[in-house]
Amino acid sequence: MMHIDPMVIVLAVACLCIVVSFWRAHRNHRFMFDAFDLVMENGKVSKIAVAFMLVLGVTTWVIVDLQIKDKLTEGYFTMYGTMWVLPLVAKVVFQKTEMPGTTTVASMTTTTTATTQEPPQ
Repeated sequence: MMHIDPMVIVLAVACLCIVVSFWRAHRNHRFMFDAFDLVMENGKVSKIAVAFMLVLGVTTWVIVDLQIKDKLTEGYFTMYGTMWVLPLVAKVVFQKTEMPGTTTVASMTTTTTATTQEPPQ
């Protein structure tokens, strides 16, 4: 008889719920959410974003599986947290306010002239 790990069923149902929730939010015009933004940059599919999402899913799956099997150690949890928190902190700390490669120069010049009229004689 084939043995199906209950963890696989739980994780598959959880993933399905997340996907359905994203799709419903994407289709609802009242929400400002576009599911394709998770894997796209500047209107094109981003290889880095796709890889990021896949690795996030796989590592989260592993951490949850280890926790349910009571094999999650502090070291694994610290590595997982560090792996996903450090890039976010680095982005916030080192984020530049201007876009790279663009320069905007604005100047304003004001000229005031004063004229005096002499009364007619």
